[in-house]
Amino acid sequence: MLNKLINRIKNEFSALQRGINTSLRSAVGRSDYQRWGNKQSLSPFWDSRTKKIANQIEPGTSVIEFGAGRLVLKTFLTENCSYTPSDLVDRGNGTIVCDLNSDTLPQFQAYDVAVFSGVLEYINNVPRLIRYLSSCVNVIIASYAVTDTNKRNRRVHGWVNDYSSVQFIDIFVNAGFQCDHTEEWMGQVIYKFTKQSSF
Repeated sequence: MLNKLINRIKNEFSALQRGINTSLRSAVGRSDYQRWGNKQSLSPFWDSRTKKIANQIEPGTSVIEFGAGRLVLKTFLTENCSYTPSDLVDRGNGTIVCDLNSDTLPQFQAYDVAVFSGVLEYINNVPRLIRYLSSCVNVIIASYAVTDTNKRNRRVHGWVNDYSSVQFIDIFVNAGFQCDHTEEWMGQVIYKFTKQSSF
């Protein structure tokens, strides 16, 4: 009984500490290099989400994946797609190493599709990033844990922003995209946005 109480207190303290660390990183605009530099943080549990995303990508397209992790998306793409991984740390296979929370973002070449699978929750300024990418991608497929269904413990998860489904879609609309498709995955939503020709 005492051991259970001690473990519960430890877990609650650990969660509180993670939440404080997230808030501090967000306040100074830093990314979590310690977490994402550790391969143990890259869960195979996310692979089913990646497969759902891959199913929305047309054959023969050029794809850049931000937060490429274990490079699982590449294995689900049709053979005639080209794939470029990008991440906070080098994942091999020609990874474009890029901190999306940096004040200065690299100049990306043109791609048909950009993918964010479980990434945008960790970005301090999502509107700035999507506006920046609007000049070099035609389609963005992104999963996001909207506040409609994920209100609690967001900082404990390491998430630094809090968008409802309406707010999230508005970010893309304001950058010249329209939402073509949504589907759920484990309480999160996968969105497909296409660049409007008028922009």
